[in-house]
Amino acid sequence: MTVLIDTGVVYADHDTDATRHEAASRALDAVYDGEFGHPYLTDYIFDEAITLTRKRTGSYCAAKQLSDRLLGEGQYPSVYEILHVSKAGFGDAVDIFERYDDQALSFTDATIVAVAERFDIDQVLSFDAHFDGVVPRVDPGDI
Repeated sequence: MTVLIDTGVVYADHDTDATRHEAASRALDAVYDGEFGHPYLTDYIFDEAITLTRKRTGSYCAAKQLSDRLLGEGQYPSVYEILHVSKAGFGDAVDIFERYDDQALSFTDATIVAVAERFDIDQVLSFDAHFDGVVPRVDPGDI
């Protein structure tokens, strides 16, 4: 079993003031306990989470702390495998973005779907219901 973690879950877990912090933390505790199998991030999710943290907090230190956690550096254990969106994966994401124009998918969301399909990832852990019907999704609020 495998799971791809979406940006919103990573961010909400890191930001203790986020409205979904507790749900994200519970969900990631379950991930860390192995309940969803091997956890993955993509380079796009990493980028989005670090950028969002820096923008919302105005703090390099907060963004660096999240970066260290996601990369398993310093005091943080290595948990995630980071998958890179290849040239072919990028092309797949463009196709997915265009195919699901009636969904609220961002381009990063389209890369999540492309990577999940390309690497045969079982499910996406995300608060975002727009993944429903596109890729199997686990809502962190249900954990």
